Amino acid sequence: MQVLKRAIKPDIYISFLHIYQTTWGMAGDICLIRESVANSSASKFVGHKLKLALPKSLERHRLAGVLVIKVAGNVGDGHPKDHPAEWELYEGVDRELGMAALKPWGFKLTDETA
Repeated sequence: MQVLKRAIKPDIYISFLHIYQTTWGMAGDICLIRESVANSSASKFVGHKLKLALPKSLERHRLAGVLVIKVAGNVGDGHPKDHPAEWELYEGVDRELGMAALKPWGFKLTDETA
């Protein structure tokens, strides 16, 4: 018996910056949401559009009642936009995916060499 693999069709994702207050200050996450899900949501997601082929199993987190992919978190003190080189991938996120999601924002990973 031969196992057949289906190719994942590329979908349009919105890469957005989620900034929130914590007890120690501001924190931020770069997240991805499928454009079709974002358009059907009551919440508005503003960000950069990317065409990616990703399995739906990566959508593990809920934000505003919809499933999103949390890609990277900010590890600097202060506002996340003030620290473009201090972003760390979440566990289970591929480095290539992380770099693709961060690139439109001009952010870099903490261990990335210039």
